[in-house]
Amino acid sequence: MTEATQRWTVGEARITSVVEAQTDGIPPALFLPDADEATVRRHAWLLPHHADEAGCIGLRVQAFVVDVAGRLVVVDPCVGNGRVREAPFWHMQNWPFLDRFAAAGFAPADVDMVVHTHLHTDHLGWDTHLRDGHWVPTFPHARHIYVDAEIAARRADTSFDARHLHADAIAPIFDAGLADVVEADADLGSGLRLASTPGHTPGHASLWLTSGTDLALVTGDVLHHPVQCAEPALSFVSDDDPATAEATRRATLAAAVDTGAFVLGTHFPTEPGGRVVVDGAAWRFVAERGAPVPAVG
Repeated sequence: MTEATQRWTVGEARITSVVEAQTDGIPPALFLPDADEATVRRHAWLLPHHADEAGCIGLRVQAFVVDVAGRLVVVDPCVGNGRVREAPFWHMQNWPFLDRFAAAGFAPADVDMVVHTHLHTDHLGWDTHLRDGHWVPTFPHARHIYVDAEIAARRADTSFDARHLHADAIAPIFDAGLADVVEADADLGSGLRLASTPGHTPGHASLWLTSGTDLALVTGDVLHHPVQCAEPALSFVSDDDPATAEATRRATLAAAVDTGAFVLGTHFPTEPGGRVVVDGAAWRFVAERGAPVPAVG
C-alpha cells in the first residue's frame, strides 16, 4: 500500500511520514525533462520501491512529523483540500490527510512548529483548512517558519497559483500572528537547523536534525526522486535555477555521505527514508523501511 504510514527513530527523535498522495507509473520525462525510461532502467537498485521494470517512476506528496525533545514539528504539509490550483492533480482535491495524521497519533492542536523547506503549493497546503467559508490555521498553536528569501520570492510572484497560494495558505497564517520569518541557516532549537539549499527556489532550505550522535536530513526539493542520486545532473521541471540546483544537489549528497545522515526524501515514493552511499562517480540511495503505523483511506 503506497499510502502506508512509516516511522523511523533517529537518536531520541521519532520521524513519521504522513502521506497525502502517491502516483506511480509516471514517465520520467514528465518531471525530469532530460531523463527517459532508459535512464531509469540503468539503475536496477531503484526497483521495486522507486521505479518499475518499464522505467517509470513514482512520486509522493507527504509531510514528515518530527517528535523531538518534547516538541512536535511538521515539515512541508502538502497540498491540502479544496484548493483552486492550475495543476488538475492538485485542484479541488479531497484527501484523507488529516485522518492519517490522527491515525498516526497526532493532533493538530499539539503541533509546536511547522517548517517549510520552500513555498511551492505542495509544501504548505495543510497550514490552513476551510471553516465556515474561511481559511483558518490547521495547527493553531504552531509557529510557522518561513525563510526570508523564499517568502520574498513568493510575494513577488504574480502567477495564478502563487496568488491563490498566498490567499488561502500564507496570508491566513500571517494574519493569525503565527508566522516567523528567518534566515536560511536558522537554528530552530532542539537539534533542528535549516541549511540553505538554493536552486529549486531562491530561498530553499533543507532541514537537519541532530539527536544524540545521530543525524537526519529532510531534503525538501533538493532531490525529487532517488534516480537523481545516480544522475545528479537531472533537473526537475520546476527548478528555478537548474545549474545552482545541480551544484546544491551534489553538495547535499556529499554531505549526507560524509555525515552518515539518515535521509528523508520529501517526494521519494514508497520507501522514502534511507542512507546515501557512494556508487562509482555518483551516489545510490539505500532505503531503510520504517516501522508501520496505522493509516486510513
